[in-house]
Parts: sequence; structure tokens; C-alpha cells
Amino acid sequence: MKKKIIIGVSLAVVIVALIAVGVVKNAGSVGSGAVFAVQTGEIKKGDVSSFISANGTVSEIEKSEVYIDNPVKVTKLYVKQNDTVKKGQKLADIDVDDLNTQLETQKLQKKSQELLLKKAKTADTTISTLNHQNEITAAEKDVASKQRAYEQALKNRNEKKALFDADAISKVELDSAENTLRDAEDMLGVSKLTLQAKKDAQNETSKTNSKSKAAQQIDIESQQVAIQTTEVAIKDLENKIKKYKAAMFSTMDGVVSQVNVAEGSYTMAGQPVFVVINPDKLEVKLSINEFNAKLMKPGQAVEISGDSIPDTEKVTGKVKSVAPMAKANTTNTGSSETVIPVVISFDSVTPSIKPGITVSCDIKTVDISNVLTVDLDMLGQDKDDSKYVFVISPDKKTMQKKKIELGTTSDMKAELVGGGLKEGDLVVMNPNPAYKDGARIKIKD
Repeated sequence: MKKKIIIGVSLAVVIVALIAVGVVKNAGSVGSGAVFAVQTGEIKKGDVSSFISANGTVSEIEKSEVYIDNPVKVTKLYVKQNDTVKKGQKLADIDVDDLNTQLETQKLQKKSQELLLKKAKTADTTISTLNHQNEITAAEKDVASKQRAYEQALKNRNEKKALFDADAISKVELDSAENTLRDAEDMLGVSKLTLQAKKDAQNETSKTNSKSKAAQQIDIESQQVAIQTTEVAIKDLENKIKKYKAAMFSTMDGVVSQVNVAEGSYTMAGQPVFVVINPDKLEVKLSINEFNAKLMKPGQAVEISGDSIPDTEKVTGKVKSVAPMAKANTTNTGSSETVIPVVISFDSVTPSIKPGITVSCDIKTVDISNVLTVDLDMLGQDKDDSKYVFVISPDKKTMQKKKIELGTTSDMKAELVGGGLKEGDLVVMNPNPAYKDGARIKIKD
């Protein structure tokens, strides 16, 4: 118990001593009461600015990615990485002989099917089931092949969707996977339709096997479906050949940033053969935490720096967009945080700004100028959270407590919007809770 009393007394002595630090005894001066030794600052007009800093990666705004769905052989390369190209310039030659062979095979098959259709129309009423069985076997194999192709395309699309949702790949790559899936689904549907038509024709033939006009008509319609299927395959191959050849020409002016194939090798599905970018149109992508994101809005000024940017070079930009939705981001430590994607545009792109470099962005969230300001270390705060300052009297002998209203606030200053203060007023710095309204003062040198 004695120990507690001693500690309590000691604390009281310390508190009294701390309060007395700024107090000078009144020795021979007029009046009564303590005189507080204070430091002062001046109310001035100035600027109020505040920044949020974040690191991001420079990325291109305009780019063209060349994808080939099926592996094709590249026989000649006309460009290499970092080459400058013009729109319409040839990038490579490809060998489409395999596709042309498939196309010719399909065309011959169509001719054969047309002959079979003609035969069906002129045949007698006795219909053999052997031809149907052979066609069913072939159709079943075709369905199995198309089913495998569809399942692979679906798997690839789902993987691309997951990567796209994680911002790991571009929209172009996802669209390519979606197109491949739709093509595979269409081909599978046609193949199943053909198989069903073959089975229907065989069943009908087995039942009737007579000189029935209806059975003959079914055979004709079945052959017509087969011809339609072949026509779809022919059109698909023609479109592929045309698209692949057109893809070997640049769709824009720019610089070749990626060449992912060598002469004599085959293209890889899901990987761009070429990537062409516009190096003059770049932006910075940032991930801003939730607390800071609420302070950001399009149009705010940004100062940009980085290891590859000379200290003598001033690079500026603006907040281009603040995403309407947050996303989960994995930190360097492996933990997850919620961030808001923010895009920064450059006012001008200099040679030192290149896609892929890391830069530091100082975003000016507060920026007002030529306003009456108060330093934050001039402020005191009452129990009701209202702010106040102690203003030095004209004769510099007393201080008066004045409540004030603040506007825009930065890290060091705040805008004065109420309280009756004017430019040039002297205010006590770091006000002590022991200071009283009207107290006498002595200004420290």
C-alpha cells in the first residue's frame, strides 16, 4: 500500500514539473499570475498540398497481339524484337499446306457426297444398310474426335478465364480462347447431328427395307446433312487460312515487343506469335489501398519518378481512372489485401519511359494555393473535438484562446476558413493543455 502511495506522489510531482516547464515566475512585473514562456508562429497565406505515393508498372495502351489457334510452321521471319513496323507491314510467312490439303480433302468429300446424293435420288427402292453402318462408324469416330477437341477447348477457356480474372492475361487472349471454344462447340454439334442422322437413316432402312418412297427420302436428306456438314468444314478451313495469312501483317504502327517463334518452328496455341505496341501511348497501373483510394479522383496531378528516369527529368501525369470495384491483391509476404486499381496517364512520354519499368507515383490529393493557413502544430483540441489556437495580443503580453474552423488539410498545414484570424497574426506553437485564455506570456527568442 505504501508503495502505491509513493508512486502516486511521484507521478503528481512529475506532472507538476512538466506543467511548470513553460512557466516563468512573475518577478517584479505588473499584475499577478504565472507568465508562460512560449514560441510563436505567424499566420500566413500559402499552399496546402498532400500526396499519396504508390509504385506501379508502366504498360502500353495500344497493342496488337497475333494468335494462331492451330500450330502452323513459320517459314520466314521479317521482323525481330524491338523492330519498328508500319501498319500493313509483313511480319512472317507461314506454311498452310496442311490446311490446304485438309481443304482439298473436304472439297473432294463434298463431291463424293453429292454423287451419293444423286445416286440416292435415282436409286431403286431397295436400300442397303451397309453404307449407313459405315457412315455411322465414321460419324461416331468424328463425334469422339470433336468431343475431345471441345473438352480441350473448354478446359483452355476456363484456364484463360481464371487468368484473366486475376489480371494475368489480356482480354485478347481470353477472346481467342472463347472463339476456339465456340468453334469446337459448333463442330461438335454438327458432328452429333450427322451421327444422329446416320442412325435415324439406318433405323428407318432396317424397318422398311422396301421400295418405300419415304425411306428413299430419308436417305436423300441424310446425304444432304452430310453435304452441309462438309460445307461447314470447308468454310471453317477457308476462314482459318484467310485469317492466319492476314495475321502475318501488322495491324498498327508501332514496335515489335515480342516474337515468340523462330524460323522453321511451329506456333503455339494460347501464346501470341507477335506483340506490337505503340511506345508513345503508355500508362501506369497502380493498386491503391482502401484508405487512400477514397482520396483519389480522375484529374489529380501526379509526379512520376523511377530508377530509369534521370533526376533532371521531370515526368508528370494525371489520374486517368479509379476503378469502380475493388479486387484482392497478394502482397510480397503472401498475404491478401483489398485494393482499388488506379490508372495514371502521362502528360508526355519521354525516351526514358518504357513499358515494363517500375515507377513511383506521387499523387497530389490536396492542392490549393494562396489561402490563409495554420500549421498543425499550432492547434489545440477541446473535449468536443473542436480546434483552437492561442493568439498573441498586439502588445505581446497575453494570449487569447480562439476557436477556429479548418478546411482542406494536408500533412503539415490546414486551410483556415473560420475563427477571425488574419494574415500576420502571431499564434502560440505547440500549445500546452495548462495554457488559459488571457494568460500572460513571454515570447522565447
